[in-house]
Amino acid sequence: MQNKTLITLSAALFTAGLATSAVAQAPAQPAAQQPMFATTKVEGTDNVYVFRYQNHQAMFIVTPAGVIVTDPISYGRPQAAKAYLDEIRKITQAPIKYLIYSHHHYDHIAGGKVFKDAGATVVSHRRAKERLAQLKAPDVVIPYQVVDGKRTIKLGGTTLDLIFTGRNHSDSSIVMLLPKEKILFAVDFNSLGAVPSRLAVNDSYPTEWEASLKKTLALG
Repeated sequence: MQNKTLITLSAALFTAGLATSAVAQAPAQPAAQQPMFATTKVEGTDNVYVFRYQNHQAMFIVTPAGVIVTDPISYGRPQAAKAYLDEIRKITQAPIKYLIYSHHHYDHIAGGKVFKDAGATVVSHRRAKERLAQLKAPDVVIPYQVVDGKRTIKLGGTTLDLIFTGRNHSDSSIVMLLPKEKILFAVDFNSLGAVPSRLAVNDSYPTEWEASLKKTLALG
């Protein structure tokens, strides 16, 4: 997308694949040990960050009125959400206002209690709330507010659009668009340069996936 940054969960994995290819054509070098987690400011922005824990990524936005957080990414590793919040606190002491689930799969949204306890209102697609209410996972906070087609959150001078572009990797995926910053955050259904794995399509909608990608790309 022209003049737009696309933040995608698969970016770290895709970059790792390119690095592996390059190493195969060069003398072997000792692999650098990647830290367990890291936080990076998105280039060209003042307040948008990516938190990575192992190979999962989430976006958070810092405003004077509070912080908007996405996906706690703590499934099977409860320490990840605590590390996530600690990283935010290194940048700001502003209140945590929203926690937004990208979709209902546990590997992204487990561990939200850390942010709920910090005051966050939890938001997801309507279908995600319905599924999570049925499954009742002990480490997943049920959303308070839901999105159907589109919802806009305005906080501290920042506008964030939450948009459902159709069924793809799940039936509850929402993309998060920062129109001023020209940043789009989407998870799992937009693996750049890769074919989804067999596990990725177990709970997905292959015949609708392409249409969802086209709608997502058309947002800019």
